[in-house]
Amino acid sequence: MHSYDPDEDVPVRDADPEAALDLHDEDGVDVSATLALLDRVTADLPGGGERREGQRAMAEAVATALARRRPLAVQAGTGVGKSLAYLVPAASVRGRVVVATATKNLQDQLAAKDAPQVAAHVEGLRVAVLKGRQNYLCRLRARGVGAGATFDLDSGERAPRGVVDQVRRVLRWADETATGDLDDVGFELDARARRMLSVTPPECLTRARCPEGANCFAERARDRAAESDVLVVNTHLYASHLASGSMLLPAHDYLVLDEAHEAPDIFAALLGTTVNASALRAVAALARASLAPDPPEAADALLSVADRLGAHLEVQFAEGRLRGLDEGPARELDSARAHVTTIVEALRALEVSGPDGEFRRTRALGPAIHLAGDLARLTQVGEDELVFLSRRDREIDVELSLVEVGPRLASELWGAVTGVLTSATLPPGLPARLGLAGARRIEVASPFDYRGHALLYVPRDFPGRNEPGAEAAIVDELVTLVTAAGGRTLALFTNRAVMNRVAEAVAARVATEVLVQGTLSRARLIEEFRASAEASLFAVTSFWQGVDVPGHSLSLVTIDRLPFSVPGDPLAEARRERAANPFNEVDLPRVAMLLAQGVGRLIRTSEDRGVVAVLDTRLAEANYRGRIFPQLPPMRRTRDRAEVLAFLAGLRAHAEEGT
Repeated sequence: MHSYDPDEDVPVRDADPEAALDLHDEDGVDVSATLALLDRVTADLPGGGERREGQRAMAEAVATALARRRPLAVQAGTGVGKSLAYLVPAASVRGRVVVATATKNLQDQLAAKDAPQVAAHVEGLRVAVLKGRQNYLCRLRARGVGAGATFDLDSGERAPRGVVDQVRRVLRWADETATGDLDDVGFELDARARRMLSVTPPECLTRARCPEGANCFAERARDRAAESDVLVVNTHLYASHLASGSMLLPAHDYLVLDEAHEAPDIFAALLGTTVNASALRAVAALARASLAPDPPEAADALLSVADRLGAHLEVQFAEGRLRGLDEGPARELDSARAHVTTIVEALRALEVSGPDGEFRRTRALGPAIHLAGDLARLTQVGEDELVFLSRRDREIDVELSLVEVGPRLASELWGAVTGVLTSATLPPGLPARLGLAGARRIEVASPFDYRGHALLYVPRDFPGRNEPGAEAAIVDELVTLVTAAGGRTLALFTNRAVMNRVAEAVAARVATEVLVQGTLSRARLIEEFRASAEASLFAVTSFWQGVDVPGHSLSLVTIDRLPFSVPGDPLAEARRERAANPFNEVDLPRVAMLLAQGVGRLIRTSEDRGVVAVLDTRLAEANYRGRIFPQLPPMRRTRDRAEVLAFLAGLRAHAEEGT
């Protein structure tokens, strides 16, 4: 085997002596009892469970941190079992613990599987799950649709037949569900159908004013949250809670941030705001409908402003001025603020009768007030904030984001709440970025045999990503590797256009099926990939994390290039400007974290085997490679294609023998 890094980069666990303390009921946690509880919970798992020393070490550290009210950061490799390692201490401590996850998938796993396993061994433990209001069926909206409404969209257009069929299915499901959680309907709900059956917080009449308030699914979920000992939310909702002045969640003493590597960007975005032309059009349309037959001139004027704003933003974006606002869009946003203020005053003065009339007014008034606040924020940008443009789908957004969230979290959160950060990939500087510079850090290695089960491959004599022939070389390499693996490949890319071109070229030259992101929903693609014995899946950024495909369906992960930020990213540039060493403090930690997430898709269980192929020679040759390897699983490394092909052929033969 040809190794391209002579150093042995093995994670080092912190030897903090506090980790071994037994805090017999001091400050509310008996660590030895917590570990005994963990043993009971794991012994009760399907198949009898197993004793994982890494999981016990993490549970001991978390219990100690909670008891001493001292922040903790834990990098826990795949297979450690970190969910139980923090849930068991959370179940043992006095005071409410909020667990926040970056993805709904993990939130649902905690709610449906991990938390109930713990609760089964702790008498009286109350566990609750809370999502944003728009995730629950609104009974008032459902009543209106079920009473014979015309299934109109917000735009006033008739909903497509498929959307109407989905709405009807949900209305039947509404008679059976206990939670009203729209993620539980049993099929992938179209965003338009979801919008017809739910409300955002600004649109809600609130429990006291709504005729369905006593039976409201969202309010019932909030009631359960208020009575809970352990509350499971997602990080987006937690960030919204902070943005609201800590009004959305019940008071709590502890916060566990799982998938904490995602938290800085989530907090930065949700503690800021976003405005675009569509937001202006939506408020104008709702105002015109609510104030008919005599809507104020401001409603039509706002529509015109939206058109001009969209045009100005397209020009500014196309010309590459992504930070700040040109005179044109700034002028239109100022005009929009005046028109929205007029609309808010008109809606407040509108006389309505009955709950349905009040709902229609609130449905228009809430978003108008919210938009007025967003427009005001854009005129009061703070020193730690940045206004920049980004493209989402076909539209340009004006975003206001925090450049760094640490100072705000330090002043508004951590003084009252003890934090535990955890992730399979936890960059060393992450606690400081989240305002917890003094947090104790430990690393718990994965129990999986990466050196025996996996290869990390970078091809020799391969063109650089920006050199002529690079894309053709990627196609040739992928054809060779996918053929050797018999499909069973997750091919990850940093650019959607490149992904589409390469996928088309590879599909024409391999005998196995190639699935491509964008042709089906994310959930459907993953389902088909898992179910197939030989399919390959080509995907971009969103599939670098949260994809779990254990077993023979996945034996090869390929990554087309190191995931450096695209040139001109305004937020990344602003962070670089504040760093003493931008490359080492901003760029390299992000690359290492994202690469580790992508690499982590391969080995998900102790039985998995496979190859990660990174088609970027910088990982083997750049002088900074030694800063990246400690963040990756300790796989064997090779640049020998023959060795890789032989390894994949063996895996393919083993998989085919088992079918």
